[in-house]
Amino acid sequence: MNNFFKAFRFVITTHLAALLVLSVLRLAQYFYLNDFVDATVSNPVWPAFVRGLWLDNVAVCYVMILPYVLLLFISSIIPFFNKYVWRTVVTVVIAVLSVEIALQAANLQYFKYFSNVINSSIFEWTEEAGTAVTMILEEPSYWVLIISGLSLIALFDIFIWRQSEKTLEGLLSEKTVVNYVDRLKIFAASLVVIGLCMFGIRGRMGYNPIKVSAAYYCDDYFLNRLGVNAAFNLLNTYIDNNRRENRGLNLMDGETAVREIRCDMQKGSQDIFVADSLSLQRHCKRDSSAIFAEGEKPNVVIILMESMSAKLMQHFGCDVTMTPFLDSLWNESLSFDNFYSVGNHTNQGIYSTLYGFPTVLSRNAMKGTDIPTYYGMPNVFAEKGYSTSFYMTHESQYDNMNAFLRTNGFKHIRSQEDYPGDSIVNSFGVSDGFLFDYALNELKTMQQPFFSVLLTISNHPPYVVPDWFDAHGWDAEYAIVLYADYCLKTFFEGMKRCGLYENTVFVFVADHGKIIGRPECEVAESFNHVPLIIHSPKIGKRTINTFCCQTDIPSILMSLLGIEYDNLGFGRNVLDNPTSSVVYSTDGMLCARDSSYLCLIDPRSDFRKIYNIRENYKELASGDSCLILDTLLRRRFAAYEYLVSHKKTTLVK
Repeated sequence: MNNFFKAFRFVITTHLAALLVLSVLRLAQYFYLNDFVDATVSNPVWPAFVRGLWLDNVAVCYVMILPYVLLLFISSIIPFFNKYVWRTVVTVVIAVLSVEIALQAANLQYFKYFSNVINSSIFEWTEEAGTAVTMILEEPSYWVLIISGLSLIALFDIFIWRQSEKTLEGLLSEKTVVNYVDRLKIFAASLVVIGLCMFGIRGRMGYNPIKVSAAYYCDDYFLNRLGVNAAFNLLNTYIDNNRRENRGLNLMDGETAVREIRCDMQKGSQDIFVADSLSLQRHCKRDSSAIFAEGEKPNVVIILMESMSAKLMQHFGCDVTMTPFLDSLWNESLSFDNFYSVGNHTNQGIYSTLYGFPTVLSRNAMKGTDIPTYYGMPNVFAEKGYSTSFYMTHESQYDNMNAFLRTNGFKHIRSQEDYPGDSIVNSFGVSDGFLFDYALNELKTMQQPFFSVLLTISNHPPYVVPDWFDAHGWDAEYAIVLYADYCLKTFFEGMKRCGLYENTVFVFVADHGKIIGRPECEVAESFNHVPLIIHSPKIGKRTINTFCCQTDIPSILMSLLGIEYDNLGFGRNVLDNPTSSVVYSTDGMLCARDSSYLCLIDPRSDFRKIYNIRENYKELASGDSCLILDTLLRRRFAAYEYLVSHKKTTLVK
């Protein structure tokens, strides 16, 4: 067993030494870039270092799995030990760990220059590598960092190599025969160690493996990124950029698409557009849609209802009463008959509802390792003095929500990590009932005005209907809709009881729908046709028939509130400027529809179809109306891809 312990001592020493060096570099980054810390907000610093150690361990475990597997087994189980194998493995480990340390050291200056952690964008320099290296070496202010970084790497390499040779000498000097009992013990111990290393690579016990978002814990941009390991970030951004769903569609020239949409938006608009013709940024002033007096600041609560298709409501033809509360509220509110979700996933509904940008196919716009930045409703409300909070049922890392939302305007995030363990009902966390009760208790004491978003989950498999709930003996798929509606009603009545109702604007909207019945064609309307209800004692009863979608919610809501703000998204205030068509997507299709026609395009193939909705979705050859829809569709998604790829999603002062 002695050989096993000698080998283990060396491997764990290497592991801990790498973590120590990376932590020292993080400490250096904190002091070197201390001016980046927001001095106006009091945030604890220690979580950044704890989370940084966590992510460093993940990056180191990726490398150390090699010696944990090879050296422990080779040096302890195989009778004929080979010193050349040992030295080869150690050399590879030292080389890769040195690269990790070099990246973390380089991140000090990279962050200072780009205000971001090293990511896959550095590969864009490969064609001009010589120029880039020359630029770095010719800047005297970089020399101290370069020399310090190289010295640290050299010290680390020398230390590990000496430890390796010392261990190797001890292994070679002890020529003992390992009996079968000891081999079994060594095998079991090795499995435990390797298992722990594999767990280290996964990073956590939850539903999802660790992501960069684990480093995010506050609203300070620098502190959130201080805990990000540079090598881990580089690897994951490279993988993200090469995913099939993240590749461009090339539907038309992006610059042309942006100019055409911008020109269309300017028609009859009082908005003041920025001079940059390749941006949609405009300043929106208080207009005739305003319901609230100037300076009045009501609370705003947005409830994103999981999978709540319009077809589940009696108002839209459902022959059973599954949504009695929503149906009753519909007739007392500002309601939208022809409203559509931009996609088929929750992350897409969150993204478009809050920031006013569309989504493409199955692409998750929130899920980049290099956290994307947007300016939308959360930012506007925060600037207007609102408390901003987001409540979800599941783990905060799911769909990268924690990092994305904290980066883009939300101060308070509540998730499964904040709830008691006995409240978890399935892999998606707590039930709608628990979520609403938890949120209501916090909203009662929250500083007003507040902007809060609640994301429900119960109407998503696996369905969990509480035993106490009277589900009329229905199947779980339908009973859960009744339960979800009941939870909405309970929360709404709770807001009334605690005195928050009169000064709150409620927005009820689905993240997306679900397939109900037989699809009309390749795309089921029920998957995207969803309810939108805006309710307040000050907003009268009114039904809007114009076509619109989730990207329009920021424009509609801000106009009703009478807020003067900057808008970067695709949305329009359809209350004053009605539209006759809507564009959205599913996982496989880009869609555009009006009251008569539906245009479908699969950009990954030559598929293109036009249907006459009024004639029971009869397929058509072509026509002027179809050409208009086709053009609207291509223009919208091409403009979106251009704006995102050119980072036209944040405010330009």
